[in-house]
Amino acid sequence: MADQLTRSIPKVNGFSLQRPSLLPLFLFLGLVLVVALFFVWTRLQVVNLEYDISRLEGQLRHLRQQSRQLKLEAASLSRPDRIEALARKELKLGFPGPQQIIPVR
Repeated sequence: MADQLTRSIPKVNGFSLQRPSLLPLFLFLGLVLVVALFFVWTRLQVVNLEYDISRLEGQLRHLRQQSRQLKLEAASLSRPDRIEALARKELKLGFPGPQQIIPVR
């Protein structure tokens, strides 16, 4: 029995046969796994960024529309005839009389 444990490795055509080492195979598979996971992670990042860009473009469209509406409202509120009507009606203002005008030199 001890003879079987100490038996030498057989030789074939002058080369000795050895048990293959699995370490390089596992290192290669680990490297492939890391590269595959990195690829999947980058694709997920791209998809998430595309969703963010789409959402932000929607917000930008909404804000541009809101800006156009506010500019239109500001233009309508700053009409001179509207301001004059509000001054006469709500503030009871009118044109000054001759005695209220003071010339400035």
